[in-house]
Amino acid sequence: LQRVFWNKLGAAIVSRLIRYEQKFDVVVRNYSLMSETNGERWLLSLLDEEPVVFDIGFHDGASTREILRARRKSRVIGFDPSRFALRSYEENFADDKRVVFENLGLSNDSGNLEFYDYENMCNSLVPRKEGLESPTVYTVPVTTIDDYCSEQNIKRLNFLRIDAEGFDLHILEGGQEFLSAQGADILVFEFASGWSASKRYLWEAAEYFETLPYTLYHLFNGFLCPFIYDVTIDSSCTLSAMYVGVSDKRLERGDIPLRDYRF
Repeated sequence: LQRVFWNKLGAAIVSRLIRYEQKFDVVVRNYSLMSETNGERWLLSLLDEEPVVFDIGFHDGASTREILRARRKSRVIGFDPSRFALRSYEENFADDKRVVFENLGLSNDSGNLEFYDYENMCNSLVPRKEGLESPTVYTVPVTTIDDYCSEQNIKRLNFLRIDAEGFDLHILEGGQEFLSAQGADILVFEFASGWSASKRYLWEAAEYFETLPYTLYHLFNGFLCPFIYDVTIDSSCTLSAMYVGVSDKRLERGDIPLRDYRF
């Protein structure tokens, strides 16, 4: 087999097979970050008619816009420490009373952290290692979900969306008290290349949720698949995906489509 494939023609065949394998992972196994097709938009159909939502990783407000389109009576609180996000809010949502914007970051502890601004969707509280141009670095305030909800007297969220470019698990850890009380009905976080920059792993998320009254799922387009950890899927660079946590109370309604697919 080595003699067959270790030549110019064989290498071309292997390259094509690898491309098909990658497409299969994205399209069929749904290791995908494409919100139009990976189920992120479908997930919004599970929200209440007047949901309270945290949009953590606001960026240009695209996700908030989708939430408001799906549920016009939503109350969205967006969080993002970047200067770009602040401008986006001021230009597009400042007059919308349904949206509140907090120009700060969320983490597992309150204080101040350095923010790495790449002037694109890779902005993060950790430096990225993906050949990006040198970022603008500035200090930003950060708080935790627990502290913020306590200060603002927020007892319940219908939806907690986290897209923090690798800082997702830090944010979840900062909401342990809130989540222990099943404060969020449904949460979703992104597992992507930023996790490698943060030096965090999917197994840590799996262990974290074992102590909470939540069930973790892999998001598909139209249903959720029970999450079963395997080291082979713990690659944030090649098997990026969206994972969903549903509280025990929310599951009791019995209206969330579940399919136990193994592939």
